[in-house]
Amino acid sequence: MKRLLHILLALMMMLPASPAAYSAQPKAKTQTTRTNSKTKPKPKASPQKNTRSNPRTSADARKQRKTTEQQMARTAKELKAAEAELQRNLRKVTKLESDIERSTATSARLKERIDSITREASAVKDSIDAGQAELERLRALYTRAVRSSRKNRREMNSLTFIFSAETFRQAWRRMRYIEEFSNWRKRKTAEIDNIIKSLEQQRTTLEEMKVKVQNLRHESLAEERRLRTDRKSLETAVGNLQGKQKELNTMLKRQKSTLDQLDREIERLIQKEIEEQRRREAEEARRKAAEEARRKKDADADNNKSDKTSKPDKPTKPAENAPKKDKPKSEFKPGATAENSPGNFAAQKGKLPSPLSHTYIVAQGFGVQQHRSIKTLEVNNPGVDLETASSATARAIYPGVVSAVFRQEGLGHVVLVRHGEYLTVYANIKTLSVTKGKKLKTGDVIGTVGPSDANPDRGQLHFEIRREREKFNPLQWLKR
Repeated sequence: MKRLLHILLALMMMLPASPAAYSAQPKAKTQTTRTNSKTKPKPKASPQKNTRSNPRTSADARKQRKTTEQQMARTAKELKAAEAELQRNLRKVTKLESDIERSTATSARLKERIDSITREASAVKDSIDAGQAELERLRALYTRAVRSSRKNRREMNSLTFIFSAETFRQAWRRMRYIEEFSNWRKRKTAEIDNIIKSLEQQRTTLEEMKVKVQNLRHESLAEERRLRTDRKSLETAVGNLQGKQKELNTMLKRQKSTLDQLDREIERLIQKEIEEQRRREAEEARRKAAEEARRKKDADADNNKSDKTSKPDKPTKPAENAPKKDKPKSEFKPGATAENSPGNFAAQKGKLPSPLSHTYIVAQGFGVQQHRSIKTLEVNNPGVDLETASSATARAIYPGVVSAVFRQEGLGHVVLVRHGEYLTVYANIKTLSVTKGKKLKTGDVIGTVGPSDANPDRGQLHFEIRREREKFNPLQWLKR
């Protein structure tokens, strides 16, 4: 019996469970989970699970894109500000170098003037000493003569001295002696007065020289203090730039790229002008050839007609019937005129006026240059950069024609003025006063200059002189 019960129990365990059993099983698990949750903290859901549970919408994507664009704009603005600050520092270094060079020259000139005035003052003092010695000698001589005369007068007056003469000749000689002695006294008195006046003038001059020397010494000391301050500022500025070599190289590459773009644009415009000139010359040559052929054809037709209708007369000379050929006209390069021919411009080297209405300092010179303070930097300038007042205007240095006006990234408006085969380039123009094709005279306003990168309160002009593609140092052409 027991054995049978064991078999039945084993068969019941092998049969599948009922749906109720299945439904009861999760409840048991849930109950177990709740029981376990009381003892163990429930783990936090991972972001991946939340993402899966909350899928991104297009609005979220647009929002994230807008945020990213704002961040990029802020970063670009910061980079631009950092580059502008770097540019200002570099320009500041260049300006400080120019100021130091100018202060050194000024200090040297002041010392030369002090030495010169000191030498002049020493010569004046020697002259005063010599004049004073001569005055003392004349005074002593005059005093002795007057005392001797008074002593004689006490003994005998002038009339008694004359009439006591034994002969008429002796009386005449005594009278001449008294007259000459009186004249001598007058001359010596005037001479002493002149020496006194001269000494007073020389003493006044000497005092003025001393005051001038003192003022020059004060000015020289102030210049030396300014020079020391500038040198300290230069050392600080150079120290700040030394650690930014990579940024400086990047900035200089960008500047070089800007100048290269300007070069390419100018050369493109020059090539375009040359091609246009060649096209005009070819058209003119074709027109002249066609006109010559037409004239020749008309002349031949007239000759044939006259041979058929009239008796043979004296043969007319072909030179009389043939139309006169135009005299060849002198031709210039593109844009050349009689008053601004290439020879005239070339003859003005060293005599041309300033391209600016105000005074200027050279912020950056011409050509390839190693930076004076940062030896690892090298700059190449096809022209010169002139720093001036913010209200200054750029002006034509010679009569010519505006051949091109365009805008260049980083250089503002650029104006090209042609003078025969020579060109002058005015860049960083803020407000234009000319248009393409306008004829200019010397001193005509081209426009207002834009601000300087180093000092926004000052203006700056980029100026070039070219002969087609050949570049020249503008400072060698301008009048000093």
